[in-house]
Amino acid sequence: MQIALVFTPAEEDFAQASLKVLFGIMPRIALASLIAYGLSQMHDVWAYHFWKRIRPQKGFIWLRNNLSTMVSQAIDTLVFTSIAFAGVFTGPVFWEIMATTYLFKFIVALADTPFIYIARNWKDRGKVA
Repeated sequence: MQIALVFTPAEEDFAQASLKVLFGIMPRIALASLIAYGLSQMHDVWAYHFWKRIRPQKGFIWLRNNLSTMVSQAIDTLVFTSIAFAGVFTGPVFWEIMATTYLFKFIVALADTPFIYIARNWKDRGKVA
């Protein structure tokens, strides 16, 4: 799409302006996504193992999972929205995007906890390596 945006459209082309709006920010969003994902995943793995060393008991899987994931998702949200949208939207809209994005990630982090226990159970029973 970035290459298509460089070409001069025909006079009867009514979509070029809309395409520029939709895809003009794409490289910034892609870069923001890659950087945010990399940083947040490195933190998530590090934090999970950090909490595992402190509380190695099986009963604390939910705490390790939620602490590492929720902080990592905060990092992801902060980095992504800052790179992708700083200067693109006004302050209130920018902060609203950041807050609502993190809220949804927070809810998903809570909702994935049962799946961690299912995976642990499968591992303990030898169903997965």
